[in-house]
Amino acid sequence: RKMKVKIIENPELLEDLVTIECRNINPEILSISSYIENYGLSIVGKKDGEKCFINLKEIFYFEAVDNHVFAYTKDEVYEVAYRIQDINSLFGKLFFIQISRTIVINIDIIEKVSTLINGRILAVLINGEKQIISRAYAHEFKNKLMTKGEHNNE
Repeated sequence: RKMKVKIIENPELLEDLVTIECRNINPEILSISSYIENYGLSIVGKKDGEKCFINLKEIFYFEAVDNHVFAYTKDEVYEVAYRIQDINSLFGKLFFIQISRTIVINIDIIEKVSTLINGRILAVLINGEKQIISRAYAHEFKNKLMTKGEHNNE
């Protein structure tokens, strides 16, 4: 089912407003709403002792290493003050998904996936980096990937 999109420019608005009209509220509509609400959302990261804001869309993945969590972007690595479980619960409804005990990945930066032996999945990111989705997280990962594909095809 194809969705219609209508954009109305109104210079009198004090801030941008997105309205979604639908026949019924379903998981797809809620997902779109969540994406719009959190578009441009950023978190605080630390690099070389300085704090800065990182747009969530720019983060390829988060990784926990020795009681620290790092956010990896195309060119930089930042330390963030979250636990992997916190990141998954805060951003898992957006475009992030946990793929192992220590990694939460941005599903939008995955270029291709392939199935490996033992039920694991290999994900190749847009920068060529490879990540393994462990068997324990593979089913949920496939479901999120399928949902993403359905949104992109409409």
